[in-house]
Order: sequence, then structure tokens, then C-alpha cells
Amino acid sequence: MCTLTYIPVGGTNFIFTTNRDEDPNRVALPPGNYIANNIESLYPKDPEGNGTWMLCNKYFSVCLLNGAFIKHKHEPPYKKSRGLVVLEYERFKNSLDFILNFDFMDIEPFTMIVVRYENKVSLEEIRWDGSSVHYKQLDPKRAEIWSSSTLYDETAREMRKAWFADWKIMDELSCSNVLNFHKNAGCDDLHNGLIMNRKEVVKTTSITQIVHDRLGVRMRYEDLRSEEVTERYLTKEKSLD
Repeated sequence: MCTLTYIPVGGTNFIFTTNRDEDPNRVALPPGNYIANNIESLYPKDPEGNGTWMLCNKYFSVCLLNGAFIKHKHEPPYKKSRGLVVLEYERFKNSLDFILNFDFMDIEPFTMIVVRYENKVSLEEIRWDGSSVHYKQLDPKRAEIWSSSTLYDETAREMRKAWFADWKIMDELSCSNVLNFHKNAGCDDLHNGLIMNRKEVVKTTSITQIVHDRLGVRMRYEDLRSEEVTERYLTKEKSLD
């Protein structure tokens, strides 16, 4: 939930990948198939908050990062985990309906990126800064990277954007190349690299990737602690090659 990239692959196809930076002792469950609001969705689960940071279904994919624009002061208690916001987004017709009718008050600041693909692909950014909602439509034909404002200051975020540009992912569009970026960019910098480790207090614990292509929608989850990889599809589970 702390580094996210969106890579358009043509038409409505894309690669959506996130690195989760977290307390290494915090447990996470690999992706499962869940049904809510008559919609089948696929997501990893955080048992502590009972929510998730990344979700996909046949209509949209969504990822949540901690913080909005700048590092905020942590002021608990909060009404609910931000991971529940991702699940509750499914209850709304679209992002505008969500923004107008969801109760954001007393939820810790976050940035949520939504890719919708019912008819044509759209890319949306929703930021809640603790007092106001900020909405932006982005160009779905342009590759993007986001970094959590709670862990990465403006200088670090700009440095990561430079790594992203230098990687030339658009010159070699493949899931493996995107994963390579998420595993190796800034590898000499344990504080700000995409695989980070700040004295075992917070570190990158997993990489989750959503792929939307001619085969449909699938999710790949790699637990960096156990080195186990799980790949699931919306309607059935397929084994890895």
C-alpha cells in the first residue's frame, strides 16, 4: 500500500502493481475470492483491520495508499480501518457516487487509485486529507507511479519518479519487467528503495499485481517473507507456470 504503479498495455488492458510497506510482524492473508453486494472480488486480506489495500473485480481495480499529500499526524482513535474503505467502495455506482455519499469523517488520510474498465478504461485519483476530498481524472494511456506520503517525503517521491522513468518500462511491456522494477529500483537505498527496510520496524512485506488482459482479470501476490507466490483469477484458480 505504499508504492503503486499503473502501466497501460493498450485498449482496456493494464498492469497495476503495489509494494506493501508494513510492520514485518503484521500478518496478511494471500488473495482469496470473495462475494459481496452480488459482486465477486479478489483481494489479499489484512486480518488486523479485516480489510485490504488492493482489490479487483470485473468492473474495476482499486488500490489504497496511506496518506494524502503530506505526512500527517497520526491521531487515533479512527472510525474504521482504511482497508475497509476499499471494500466499501464496491457499494457505490462509481467514484462520483462514492465521493458524494461515503462518510469520510474520522478516517485517517489516504490516497485511492481506481481503474475502471466497464466500457472504456478510466484512471481516477481520490485523496482524503482528513478534512477534504480531492478528485482527479488521469490519462489512462499514461504510466504513473505513486508513493505513500507517510513514508516518503517530496524529495523521495520525486527520486522514485525518476527511477520509474529511467527504467523504461514502456519500452518492454511485460508483467515480469514491472515486477523487476518493483523488486530492484533503488536497491542500494534501503530507506527509500522500492524494496525498503527501515531497521526491521517497517519494511516491504509483499508485492501484489493485478493484470487486465485478453484472459480477463487476475491477481498475483508474492509474500516476500515466505517467498510464496499466489496467483488467482476471478472465477477460478489457476496454477502458476
